[in-house]
Amino acid sequence: MAAPTLEDLVEQARALAPNIRDRAAQAEQLRRMPDETVAELIEAGLLRIFVPERYGGYEMDYGPIQLALSRELAKACGSTGWVQSVLACHAWIVGMFPEAAQDAVWGGDPDTIIASAFAPSTGKAQAADGGWVLDGEWQFSSGVHHASWIVVMAGMPGPEGLQMHFCLLPRKDFDVLDRWYAPGLKGTGSTDVHVNQAFVPKDFMLNVSQADGRPTPGSAVNRGHIYRLPLWSVFSYNIGCPGLGMALAGLEEYIRQTASRPDKETALGRQSRISESAAEIDAAEALLWADTREINGLGKLGRAIDVQIRARWRRNVSWAVGVWTRALDRLIGSVGAHGLKEDNPLQRAFRDIHAVGNHTGLVWDNQAPGWARLAMGLDHGNPRGLPLPV
Repeated sequence: MAAPTLEDLVEQARALAPNIRDRAAQAEQLRRMPDETVAELIEAGLLRIFVPERYGGYEMDYGPIQLALSRELAKACGSTGWVQSVLACHAWIVGMFPEAAQDAVWGGDPDTIIASAFAPSTGKAQAADGGWVLDGEWQFSSGVHHASWIVVMAGMPGPEGLQMHFCLLPRKDFDVLDRWYAPGLKGTGSTDVHVNQAFVPKDFMLNVSQADGRPTPGSAVNRGHIYRLPLWSVFSYNIGCPGLGMALAGLEEYIRQTASRPDKETALGRQSRISESAAEIDAAEALLWADTREINGLGKLGRAIDVQIRARWRRNVSWAVGVWTRALDRLIGSVGAHGLKEDNPLQRAFRDIHAVGNHTGLVWDNQAPGWARLAMGLDHGNPRGLPLPV
Protein backbone atom coordinates (compact mmCIF):
# COMPACT_ATOMS: atom_id res chain seq x y z
CA MET A 1 0.00 0.00 0.00
CA ALA A 2 1.31 3.44 -0.92
CA ALA A 3 2.42 5.73 1.87
CA PRO A 4 0.05 8.61 2.60
CA THR A 5 0.73 12.04 1.18
CA LEU A 6 0.98 15.24 3.20
CA GLU A 7 -2.57 16.05 2.08
CA ASP A 8 -3.80 12.64 3.28
CA LEU A 9 -2.35 13.21 6.75
CA VAL A 10 -3.74 16.74 6.94
CA GLU A 11 -7.18 15.29 6.25
CA GLN A 12 -6.63 12.76 9.05
CA ALA A 13 -5.65 15.55 11.42
CA ARG A 14 -8.63 17.66 10.35
CA ALA A 15 -10.95 14.74 11.07
CA LEU A 16 -9.50 14.35 14.57
CA ALA A 17 -9.65 18.06 15.39
CA PRO A 18 -13.21 18.15 16.86
CA ASN A 19 -12.42 15.37 19.36
CA ILE A 20 -9.08 16.95 20.22
CA ARG A 21 -10.71 20.35 20.75
CA ASP A 22 -13.30 18.75 23.03
CA ARG A 23 -10.51 17.23 25.14
CA ALA A 24 -8.38 20.36 25.42
CA ALA A 25 -9.66 21.20 28.90
CA GLN A 26 -9.28 17.57 29.98
CA ALA A 27 -5.65 17.57 28.84
CA GLU A 28 -4.98 20.64 30.99
CA GLN A 29 -6.65 19.01 34.00
CA LEU A 30 -4.65 15.81 33.56
CA ARG A 31 -1.44 17.79 32.84
CA ARG A 32 -0.72 15.27 30.09
CA MET A 33 -2.29 13.87 26.94
CA PRO A 34 -5.52 11.87 27.38
CA ASP A 35 -5.00 8.25 26.40
CA GLU A 36 -7.78 8.55 23.81
CA THR A 37 -5.96 11.36 22.04
CA VAL A 38 -2.69 9.45 21.79
CA ALA A 39 -4.54 6.38 20.50
CA GLU A 40 -6.17 8.51 17.79
CA LEU A 41 -2.84 10.05 16.75
CA ILE A 42 -1.37 6.56 16.39
CA GLU A 43 -4.37 5.22 14.48
CA ALA A 44 -4.20 8.15 12.06
CA GLY A 45 -0.49 7.52 11.42
CA LEU A 46 0.51 10.97 12.67
CA LEU A 47 3.42 9.63 14.74
CA ARG A 48 4.91 7.68 11.79
CA ILE A 49 5.82 10.70 9.68
CA PHE A 50 9.59 10.34 10.26
CA VAL A 51 9.81 6.61 11.00
CA PRO A 52 12.06 5.00 8.32
CA GLU A 53 10.22 3.37 5.44
CA ARG A 54 11.88 0.01 6.04
CA TYR A 55 9.97 -0.27 9.34
CA GLY A 56 6.64 0.81 7.88
CA GLY A 57 7.06 4.55 8.40
CA TYR A 58 6.54 7.41 5.97
CA GLU A 59 10.03 9.02 5.95
CA MET A 60 8.52 12.35 4.86
CA ASP A 61 10.25 15.57 3.88
CA TYR A 62 11.25 17.61 6.89
CA GLY A 63 9.41 20.84 7.72
CA PRO A 64 6.29 20.91 5.51
CA ILE A 65 4.56 18.18 7.50
CA GLN A 66 5.17 19.94 10.83
CA LEU A 67 3.68 23.17 9.49
CA ALA A 68 0.70 21.43 7.90
CA LEU A 69 -0.20 19.27 10.90
CA SER A 70 0.30 22.09 13.39
CA ARG A 71 -2.27 24.15 11.48
CA GLU A 72 -4.89 21.52 12.38
CA LEU A 73 -3.80 19.91 15.65
CA ALA A 74 -2.37 22.89 17.56
CA LYS A 75 -5.32 24.99 16.44
CA ALA A 76 -7.62 22.45 18.10
CA CYS A 77 -5.44 22.06 21.21
CA GLY A 78 -2.01 23.60 21.67
CA SER A 79 -0.79 20.84 23.98
CA THR A 80 -1.84 18.14 21.52
CA GLY A 81 -0.15 19.89 18.61
CA TRP A 82 3.04 20.21 20.64
CA VAL A 83 3.09 16.56 21.76
CA GLN A 84 2.39 15.21 18.29
CA SER A 85 5.14 17.33 16.75
CA VAL A 86 7.70 16.55 19.44
CA LEU A 87 7.02 12.81 19.69
CA ALA A 88 7.05 12.43 15.90
CA CYS A 89 10.44 14.12 15.61
CA HIS A 90 12.08 11.56 17.91
CA ALA A 91 11.70 8.97 15.17
CA TRP A 92 13.75 11.29 12.95
CA ILE A 93 16.49 11.38 15.59
CA VAL A 94 16.47 7.63 16.24
CA GLY A 95 16.61 7.15 12.46
CA MET A 96 20.16 8.55 12.73
CA PHE A 97 21.20 5.96 15.35
CA PRO A 98 23.00 2.70 14.55
CA GLU A 99 20.82 -0.02 13.04
CA ALA A 100 20.77 -2.12 16.22
CA ALA A 101 19.02 0.66 18.13
CA GLN A 102 16.47 1.13 15.35
CA ASP A 103 15.72 -2.61 15.26
CA ALA A 104 15.14 -2.61 19.01
CA VAL A 105 12.67 0.28 18.78
CA TRP A 106 10.73 -0.54 15.61
CA GLY A 107 11.48 -4.19 14.89
CA GLY A 108 8.13 -5.23 16.32
CA ASP A 109 6.05 -2.06 16.06
CA PRO A 110 6.34 0.97 13.75
CA ASP A 111 4.09 2.91 16.15
CA THR A 112 6.47 2.70 19.11
CA ILE A 113 6.44 6.01 20.97
CA ILE A 114 9.77 7.60 21.86
CA ALA A 115 10.11 10.50 24.30
CA SER A 116 13.13 12.70 24.97
CA ALA A 117 14.74 14.60 27.84
CA PHE A 118 17.65 16.66 26.60
CA ALA A 119 18.22 18.72 29.78
CA PRO A 120 20.08 16.89 32.56
CA SER A 121 19.57 18.27 36.06
CA THR A 122 21.47 15.68 38.09
CA GLY A 123 21.88 13.22 35.21
CA LYS A 124 25.40 12.01 34.48
CA ALA A 125 27.18 9.38 32.42
CA GLN A 126 30.03 7.15 33.52
CA ALA A 127 32.14 4.98 31.23
CA ALA A 128 31.61 1.22 31.41
CA ASP A 129 32.77 -1.77 29.40
CA GLY A 130 31.00 -1.61 26.04
CA GLY A 131 29.06 1.58 26.74
CA TRP A 132 28.07 4.01 29.47
CA VAL A 133 26.05 3.94 32.68
CA LEU A 134 23.53 6.76 33.16
CA ASP A 135 22.21 7.88 36.52
CA GLY A 136 20.19 10.84 37.76
CA GLU A 137 17.39 13.06 36.52
CA TRP A 138 16.60 14.69 33.19
CA GLN A 139 14.02 17.44 32.63
CA PHE A 140 11.10 18.34 30.36
CA SER A 141 10.04 15.12 28.66
CA SER A 142 6.88 15.93 26.68
CA GLY A 143 4.49 13.00 26.18
CA VAL A 144 6.66 10.66 28.23
CA HIS A 145 3.68 9.03 29.97
CA HIS A 146 2.93 7.23 26.71
CA ALA A 147 6.49 6.33 25.70
CA SER A 148 8.17 2.92 25.51
CA TRP A 149 11.62 4.46 24.92
CA ILE A 150 13.36 7.71 25.72
CA VAL A 151 16.33 9.62 24.29
CA VAL A 152 18.32 11.54 26.89
CA MET A 153 21.36 13.71 26.26
CA ALA A 154 24.52 13.33 28.31
CA GLY A 155 28.06 14.69 28.16
CA MET A 156 30.91 12.24 27.72
CA PRO A 157 34.63 12.98 27.48
CA GLY A 158 36.21 12.51 24.05
CA PRO A 159 39.39 13.39 22.14
CA GLU A 160 38.07 16.94 21.54
CA GLY A 161 36.76 17.50 25.05
CA LEU A 162 33.26 16.91 26.39
CA GLN A 163 31.00 15.48 23.68
CA MET A 164 27.21 15.44 23.97
CA HIS A 165 25.57 12.12 23.12
CA PHE A 166 22.00 11.03 22.64
CA CYS A 167 21.38 7.85 24.61
CA LEU A 168 18.42 5.55 23.97
CA LEU A 169 16.79 3.83 26.95
CA PRO A 170 13.84 1.38 27.20
CA ARG A 171 10.93 2.03 29.56
CA LYS A 172 12.27 -0.30 32.25
CA ASP A 173 15.29 1.97 32.73
CA PHE A 174 13.51 5.21 33.66
CA ASP A 175 10.80 6.43 36.01
CA VAL A 176 8.39 9.26 35.22
CA LEU A 177 8.24 11.95 37.92
CA ASP A 178 5.23 14.19 38.61
CA ARG A 179 6.65 17.68 38.25
CA TRP A 180 4.89 19.39 35.34
CA TYR A 181 2.96 22.39 36.69
CA ALA A 182 2.97 25.23 34.16
CA PRO A 183 0.47 27.85 32.99
CA GLY A 184 1.13 27.15 29.30
CA LEU A 185 1.29 23.82 27.47
CA LYS A 186 -0.35 22.40 30.57
CA GLY A 187 -1.49 19.23 28.85
CA THR A 188 1.87 18.16 27.43
CA GLY A 189 3.04 16.21 30.48
CA SER A 190 6.51 17.71 30.00
CA THR A 191 7.76 16.34 33.28
CA ASP A 192 11.09 14.96 34.52
CA VAL A 193 12.44 11.42 34.46
CA HIS A 194 14.80 9.52 36.72
CA VAL A 195 17.32 7.03 35.35
CA ASN A 196 18.74 4.58 37.89
CA GLN A 197 22.16 3.16 36.97
CA ALA A 198 21.09 2.15 33.44
CA PHE A 199 23.64 0.67 31.04
CA VAL A 200 23.55 2.06 27.48
CA PRO A 201 25.48 0.04 24.84
CA LYS A 202 27.47 2.03 22.28
CA ASP A 203 25.06 0.97 19.52
CA PHE A 204 22.31 2.80 21.41
CA MET A 205 24.17 6.13 21.38
CA LEU A 206 24.65 8.93 18.86
CA ASN A 207 27.34 11.60 19.06
CA VAL A 208 25.29 14.77 18.64
CA SER A 209 28.17 16.72 17.10
CA GLN A 210 28.27 14.25 14.20
CA ALA A 211 24.62 14.92 13.33
CA ASP A 212 25.68 18.13 11.60
CA GLY A 213 24.83 17.29 7.99
CA ARG A 214 27.39 14.57 7.41
CA PRO A 215 26.32 10.91 7.02
CA THR A 216 25.05 9.40 10.28
CA PRO A 217 25.05 5.75 11.33
CA GLY A 218 21.37 5.67 10.47
CA SER A 219 21.77 7.17 7.01
CA ALA A 220 23.84 4.11 6.08
CA VAL A 221 20.65 2.03 6.23
CA ASN A 222 17.90 4.63 5.73
CA ARG A 223 17.81 6.18 2.26
CA GLY A 224 15.94 9.37 3.11
CA HIS A 225 17.89 12.63 3.14
CA ILE A 226 16.26 13.65 6.42
CA TYR A 227 18.61 11.37 8.37
CA ARG A 228 21.58 13.41 7.08
CA LEU A 229 20.16 16.88 7.83
CA PRO A 230 22.09 19.09 10.29
CA LEU A 231 20.06 18.30 13.39
CA TRP A 232 20.24 21.50 15.41
CA SER A 233 19.86 23.68 12.31
CA VAL A 234 16.33 22.41 11.72
CA PHE A 235 15.24 20.90 15.04
CA SER A 236 13.30 24.04 16.00
CA TYR A 237 10.62 23.21 13.40
CA ASN A 238 9.37 20.55 15.81
CA ILE A 239 8.91 22.98 18.68
CA GLY A 240 8.14 26.18 16.75
CA CYS A 241 5.50 25.08 14.23
CA PRO A 242 2.81 24.36 16.86
CA GLY A 243 2.86 28.11 17.50
CA LEU A 244 1.21 28.57 14.11
CA GLY A 245 -1.85 26.58 15.13
CA MET A 246 -2.04 28.39 18.46
CA ALA A 247 -1.91 31.78 16.76
CA LEU A 248 -4.65 30.74 14.34
CA ALA A 249 -6.77 29.40 17.18
CA GLY A 250 -6.48 32.70 19.04
CA LEU A 251 -7.25 34.71 15.92
CA GLU A 252 -10.33 32.66 15.05
CA GLU A 253 -11.65 32.89 18.60
CA TYR A 254 -11.08 36.66 18.71
CA ILE A 255 -12.96 37.04 15.41
CA ARG A 256 -15.82 34.93 16.74
CA GLN A 257 -16.06 36.92 19.98
CA THR A 258 -15.80 40.27 18.19
CA ALA A 259 -18.45 39.28 15.65
CA SER A 260 -20.85 38.49 18.51
CA ARG A 261 -20.49 41.92 20.14
CA PRO A 262 -23.32 44.47 19.77
CA ASP A 263 -20.81 47.10 18.57
CA LYS A 264 -19.25 44.86 15.90
CA GLU A 265 -20.15 47.29 13.09
CA THR A 266 -18.33 50.23 14.66
CA ALA A 267 -15.47 48.43 16.44
CA LEU A 268 -12.85 49.72 14.02
CA GLY A 269 -10.01 49.26 16.49
CA ARG A 270 -10.79 45.57 16.92
CA GLN A 271 -11.19 45.18 13.18
CA SER A 272 -7.75 46.70 12.64
CA ARG A 273 -6.25 44.35 15.22
CA ILE A 274 -7.79 41.38 13.41
CA SER A 275 -6.32 42.34 10.06
CA GLU A 276 -2.88 43.21 11.39
CA SER A 277 -2.57 40.00 13.40
CA ALA A 278 -3.85 37.89 10.49
CA ALA A 279 -1.31 39.43 8.12
CA GLU A 280 1.53 38.79 10.57
CA ILE A 281 0.50 35.17 11.07
CA ASP A 282 0.37 34.60 7.31
CA ALA A 283 3.70 36.35 6.68
CA ALA A 284 5.62 34.32 9.26
CA GLU A 285 4.10 31.09 7.98
CA ALA A 286 5.05 31.95 4.40
CA LEU A 287 8.66 32.53 5.44
CA LEU A 288 8.88 29.09 7.01
CA TRP A 289 7.29 27.41 4.00
CA ALA A 290 9.97 29.01 1.83
CA ASP A 291 12.68 27.73 4.14
CA THR A 292 11.29 24.18 4.05
CA ARG A 293 11.75 24.13 0.28
CA GLU A 294 15.36 25.12 0.76
CA ILE A 295 15.94 22.63 3.59
CA ASN A 296 14.77 19.67 1.53
CA GLY A 297 16.23 20.90 -1.74
CA LEU A 298 19.70 21.29 -0.28
CA GLY A 299 19.31 18.18 1.87
CA LYS A 300 18.58 16.00 -1.15
CA LEU A 301 21.77 17.21 -2.85
CA GLY A 302 23.76 15.44 -0.13
CA ARG A 303 26.34 18.21 0.17
CA ALA A 304 27.46 20.29 3.14
CA ILE A 305 25.12 23.22 3.75
CA ASP A 306 26.62 26.66 4.33
CA VAL A 307 26.67 27.62 8.00
CA GLN A 308 25.05 31.00 7.35
CA ILE A 309 22.10 29.34 5.62
CA ARG A 310 21.71 27.03 8.59
CA ALA A 311 21.88 29.96 11.01
CA ARG A 312 19.20 31.72 8.96
CA TRP A 313 16.86 28.76 9.32
CA ARG A 314 17.21 28.89 13.10
CA ARG A 315 16.76 32.65 13.09
CA ASN A 316 13.61 32.46 11.00
CA VAL A 317 11.78 29.90 13.14
CA SER A 318 12.53 31.92 16.26
CA TRP A 319 11.35 35.09 14.52
CA ALA A 320 8.15 33.42 13.32
CA VAL A 321 7.24 32.28 16.82
CA GLY A 322 7.88 35.80 18.08
CA VAL A 323 5.62 37.25 15.39
CA TRP A 324 2.83 34.76 16.15
CA THR A 325 3.15 35.59 19.84
CA ARG A 326 2.93 39.33 19.25
CA ALA A 327 -0.07 38.79 16.98
CA LEU A 328 -1.89 37.14 19.90
CA ASP A 329 -0.66 39.75 22.36
CA ARG A 330 -2.32 42.42 20.22
CA LEU A 331 -5.64 40.57 20.42
CA ILE A 332 -5.52 39.67 24.09
CA GLY A 333 -5.09 43.36 24.87
CA SER A 334 -8.71 44.09 23.97
CA VAL A 335 -10.73 41.00 24.91
CA GLY A 336 -12.27 42.35 28.10
CA ALA A 337 -12.86 40.42 31.29
CA HIS A 338 -14.47 37.40 29.62
CA GLY A 339 -11.37 36.82 27.55
CA LEU A 340 -9.25 36.43 30.68
CA LYS A 341 -11.01 33.33 31.97
CA GLU A 342 -8.84 30.22 31.97
CA ASP A 343 -11.37 28.20 30.00
CA ASN A 344 -11.55 30.76 27.21
CA PRO A 345 -9.90 29.26 24.09
CA LEU A 346 -8.21 32.58 23.37
CA GLN A 347 -6.66 32.61 26.83
CA ARG A 348 -5.43 29.03 26.37
CA ALA A 349 -3.83 29.89 23.04
CA PHE A 350 -2.19 32.93 24.61
CA ARG A 351 -0.72 30.89 27.48
CA ASP A 352 0.41 28.10 25.20
CA ILE A 353 2.19 30.25 22.65
CA HIS A 354 4.08 32.10 25.37
CA ALA A 355 5.23 28.73 26.69
CA VAL A 356 6.41 27.76 23.18
CA GLY A 357 8.42 30.97 22.85
CA ASN A 358 10.20 30.29 26.11
CA HIS A 359 11.81 27.10 24.83
CA THR A 360 15.56 27.71 24.71
CA GLY A 361 15.61 26.62 21.06
CA LEU A 362 13.26 29.48 20.16
CA VAL A 363 14.24 32.35 22.45
CA TRP A 364 15.20 35.22 20.14
CA ASP A 365 18.20 36.28 22.21
CA ASN A 366 19.60 32.76 21.80
CA GLN A 367 18.89 32.32 18.09
CA ALA A 368 19.38 35.77 16.54
CA PRO A 369 23.07 36.47 17.25
CA GLY A 370 24.43 33.49 15.29
CA TRP A 371 23.27 34.74 11.88
CA ALA A 372 24.21 38.36 12.66
CA ARG A 373 27.72 37.39 13.75
CA LEU A 374 28.28 35.42 10.54
CA ALA A 375 26.94 38.34 8.49
CA MET A 376 29.56 40.55 10.16
CA GLY A 377 32.35 38.10 9.37
CA LEU A 378 32.63 36.80 12.94
CA ASP A 379 32.43 33.21 14.15
CA HIS A 380 28.96 31.99 15.01
CA GLY A 381 29.57 31.89 18.77
CA ASN A 382 27.53 34.10 21.04
CA PRO A 383 29.00 37.33 22.47
CA ARG A 384 30.41 35.44 25.46
CA GLY A 385 32.33 33.13 23.18
CA LEU A 386 30.18 30.06 23.67
CA PRO A 387 29.56 28.11 20.46
CA LEU A 388 26.02 28.05 19.12
CA PRO A 389 25.26 24.77 17.31
CA VAL A 390 23.98 25.41 13.81
